[in-house]
Amino acid sequence: MRSMPLNLSTVRPQKGCPRISPPQPNRVFLKLPESAHRAKPTAGGNHVRASRAFKVVSAPIAIAALLATSISATSLAGAKNLEAKEIAAAMDRLEATRLSPVTVAAETDQDLALARAVEQTTRSLVRQQRKLTKMAKIEAKERKAELARLAAERLMRESRAMQFKIVIPPNLNLPATFTSPKRNPLPGTRTTAYFGQRGWRWHGGVHTGLDFDGYYGQSVKAAADGVVIARGWDGSYGYSVLIAHGGQVTTRYAHLSSIAVSVGDRVKAGEHIGKVGATGNATGTHLHFEVAIKDRFVNPFDWLRS
Repeated sequence: MRSMPLNLSTVRPQKGCPRISPPQPNRVFLKLPESAHRAKPTAGGNHVRASRAFKVVSAPIAIAALLATSISATSLAGAKNLEAKEIAAAMDRLEATRLSPVTVAAETDQDLALARAVEQTTRSLVRQQRKLTKMAKIEAKERKAELARLAAERLMRESRAMQFKIVIPPNLNLPATFTSPKRNPLPGTRTTAYFGQRGWRWHGGVHTGLDFDGYYGQSVKAAADGVVIARGWDGSYGYSVLIAHGGQVTTRYAHLSSIAVSVGDRVKAGEHIGKVGATGNATGTHLHFEVAIKDRFVNPFDWLRS
């Protein structure tokens, strides 16, 4: 006789005997609120089976949600802790770099003292520089004057143009020494050519006097007291006047347009003797003024200032 498997689910227990349920696999169930157990009755009226199915399906979803929530909370807590540490470190660095009021005041005083020292040093250097510049200008001016003097002396020694012979008549009765006051022969004008200059205007030679830039017809004055010893046309000088002043000193006034004195006339310093012109070897209207002492030309500018 073959044995048949016993299906306990089909066995109907007798009255008064407990019903035996089939063994169930091990499952994990979550404790849900009471409202979750109250499932709506199905169309067949079996709501117990629907409640169990809900429990089996919702358990993994709840576990995943709890795990995700736990991980998010842990990450958020770690981020907040890191941010708090960074803020604390920044505050510590700020406190470390912050100076006390006493230190700030001391450093400010040091900066002000340093600035005052720099300003004083700069002013001192500027004053020294100005002083050196002034001294350099003075030295350059003195050197230039010395070079001019040496050039004039060399010119006086070497150039034959500086030597000439003026014959003064003995009956003029001039003093043995020069004692007359001196005057500018053309006051209020500028000098356009100086004593000892070289150039094409003097045919490669040297300039033996001073040129004053006067206008045509301007009055020419005697430079000192004296006697007229020559007047009239004199070659490259044009119309000129020659005056002897005593002490073997003579003056010449050249390129005149007209002459107001005659030979033998005694004149005083500042007296009118002629008018400015451009006669003779002249490139324009001007007065050529010469001074000679003992048959040698001298610088009229130095003679007028001496």
